[in-house]
Amino acid sequence: MKKINSANIILLLGAVLSIFCSFIMKNAFLGIGVFVVIFGFVMYKQRAALWASSAASAYQKGNITKSFELYEKAIAVQDCPNMAKILYAYRLVSEGNIEACAKILGTLNPAIMNENERLNYNATNALSIWKQGNVHRAIEIYEALLNEKNSMLIYETLGYLFIEAEAYEKALEFNLKAFELYENNERIKSNLATSYYYLEENVEAAKLCKELIENYANFPDPYYYYALLLETQEKYKGALKYLNKALEKKFSHIYTLTEEDVQDEIDEIEEQMEQEIEEDIDEIEEQMEQEIEEDIDEIEEQREQDIE
Repeated sequence: MKKINSANIILLLGAVLSIFCSFIMKNAFLGIGVFVVIFGFVMYKQRAALWASSAASAYQKGNITKSFELYEKAIAVQDCPNMAKILYAYRLVSEGNIEACAKILGTLNPAIMNENERLNYNATNALSIWKQGNVHRAIEIYEALLNEKNSMLIYETLGYLFIEAEAYEKALEFNLKAFELYENNERIKSNLATSYYYLEENVEAAKLCKELIENYANFPDPYYYYALLLETQEKYKGALKYLNKALEKKFSHIYTLTEEDVQDEIDEIEEQMEQEIEEDIDEIEEQMEQEIEEDIDEIEEQREQDIE
């Protein structure tokens, strides 16, 4: 049975009282006053949910500081909704603040949550555990969640966790299944491409990365791994092109690929290119010196013949 919203009940009662005062008691000012007081009371009781909603809106607009300030106001309220706290914890771990995430989750009791709250709590808690260094425990939690609910987001995250655990065969098997179910999910397709990459199935990896790039994927992974594949073919200019495209995309602390990783790869390729150029120059100079010496020897030999 759907839970009735107490705020809606209070507002409805306020509207009834307002109508009663305005029309039955013929006192419009009293009716308006009653409704304003009740409306103000409801807004006060719902202030945590309202702040959390404003925080979510600010986060979507990219204003992280304002968003987190509003979330802090929301969770300071005693009866702040569980989902507001869980969503704030998830966004904290998304921004790399693992300690603050774990602290908020530690204030919650999953035993008294509804099914949706408990699912989101466990998923966020698993991310926190992973970021604290225990990827295998995080995998166990996500596998249990998958048994409870067939969710695209669970497939997306669990497929990535198998890669992080370097269980590449398992990752490929799982991500193939996930891709069959959600072939339009870009993260799942990226997980599959990455699985192929680490198993050195480069043709399949390149194909999937190229599809993601052509669809303008807004995260760096397909650009990064496509660049690595080009690097193995010594196509350094192409690799640099896609690494620089990767830097233009949005990085998330949920995933492990960082801007530093991409920049390090750029530096490594540029160093390799410089080294090859220097080797080519040395080879050219050596060849020129050899040709000059041969010319000198030939001239001297010709002179000796002329003298004789």
